[in-house]
Amino acid sequence: MVELDKNSMLYWFEKVRKLPVPKPKTAILKLDEQLVDEIFECYYSDRRSAELEVKIEEVYRLLRRCVIAVGGFPAFLRSDQTSGKNFEVSGEPLYLLKNEGDFEKIWALIVECHEPMNILMFAPPKPKALVVREWLKIERWTGKITKYNTIEVRVFAEKGEIKKIYPYFHWSGLKRHLAYLGASEESLYEDYVGNYLVAIKRGLRDIIRYAKTISSVFDEEWSIDFALANGKWFFIDMALAETSWRPSEEDETDRLLEEHWRC
Repeated sequence: MVELDKNSMLYWFEKVRKLPVPKPKTAILKLDEQLVDEIFECYYSDRRSAELEVKIEEVYRLLRRCVIAVGGFPAFLRSDQTSGKNFEVSGEPLYLLKNEGDFEKIWALIVECHEPMNILMFAPPKPKALVVREWLKIERWTGKITKYNTIEVRVFAEKGEIKKIYPYFHWSGLKRHLAYLGASEESLYEDYVGNYLVAIKRGLRDIIRYAKTISSVFDEEWSIDFALANGKWFFIDMALAETSWRPSEEDETDRLLEEHWRC
């Protein structure tokens, strides 16, 4: 039996599925390895054999069932390895399924998010599953930018012990992209501290309790992500700490937050 990559949802989700932690409804569709290889082979040529088309139609049929299982459209699409949050299809997020026409996004999700490229330090292994999740209306901490403005938090924890807590969208990273984001540092910082950090501070009791519950199931250190939707914190993702992003240097916003969660 081949050992599963621990960063795969096929590994970690089954271990946390029944834990008393809020999480979006989730349906997992396992993929045939040969089908994934065929999609990789034909993706850039855009030539699909009749046999492959039949296989894809079956995937679409099963995706319909997955969408129904999580409550219908809109739904969130990801692979077992990645959400593909930095990828878009026709100007829309890759992860957004509005209707059945968006099932075509699986081509980009399977290939583009898992293929090493010069602009990436690494790429996840080829996917072993597609994952459809309930759509969460994640709350936003500012209306001054249209990206990186959702209220999410990343917790590093090991065997029930909290190591670090960071805003998912770190201030040091946002500052480097201000020209692209189209916002002034002063106005954005006001919302960041007054809305984003405040929302996290208010939810720390739940965030810490959930992260301890989840990490206690595993032996390694993990990054565990949460998002605020409709006034409630949801566990949305996790990965081994050694492969997870964290800021190379902490800043004043980290210290403002740490004063609260270390109490």
